[in-house]
Amino acid sequence: MYSMGGLAEYAVVPASDVFPAPAGVPLTDACILGCAMMTAYGAVKHQARVQPNETVAVIGTGGVGSNVIQVAKVFGAGQIIAVDVRDDKLEAARGLGATHTVNAAHEEVVATVQALTGGRGVDVAIEALGRPETVVHAFMMTRDGGRTVVIGIAPGTTTAGIEITRLVRRGIQLSGSYGSRVRTDMPDVLALAARGQVSASQPITRRYPLAQADAAYSALNRGEIVGRAIVLMA
Repeated sequence: MYSMGGLAEYAVVPASDVFPAPAGVPLTDACILGCAMMTAYGAVKHQARVQPNETVAVIGTGGVGSNVIQVAKVFGAGQIIAVDVRDDKLEAARGLGATHTVNAAHEEVVATVQALTGGRGVDVAIEALGRPETVVHAFMMTRDGGRTVVIGIAPGTTTAGIEITRLVRRGIQLSGSYGSRVRTDMPDVLALAARGQVSASQPITRRYPLAQADAAYSALNRGEIVGRAIVLMA
């Protein structure tokens, strides 16, 4: 992939960033704890600062978004609204803790989320795709004084059109989130997995041998993968 050494047989990391896998979690499945789950945890804890009974919208329920749902549930979110364009992904999101789903291919996203929240908007909207239109959707469905958090990475210098006056007058907090604080957050993530509060295995719906890694990336590019796919090195 890039500097983290995706698909590499070995990786060199600081000793302080090495942690034992939790007992009871298959070693192959534990790989997502240090990637998708850790990214989700950092966003929910540090930027979104999700509090008990708050309403959270998750836009994009793929590899990271599906884990945002799990972590938001752990942090006590009272209403978790999953937004995606495929019914199978939304069904999987419900299995991970989403209380409501919105199919953006068939519904007007912002209006539907507003209706689900009684016209108030969500306390927190977390965007996990990195597309201009979904970033705007996340911002527009956030309540006055709420938080919009963007996790998705966009190509190059892609921009999104945010209404400046709404940002200022409504006091909306807009922030990006990249990964987490590894040395302090990773022990928390591993503890959640060890206690069964989050699942590393449930979001994984496809497993590819190394020889089929190209097929895995092609399926990912086509948007076919529900949740997460992993490549098995052995």
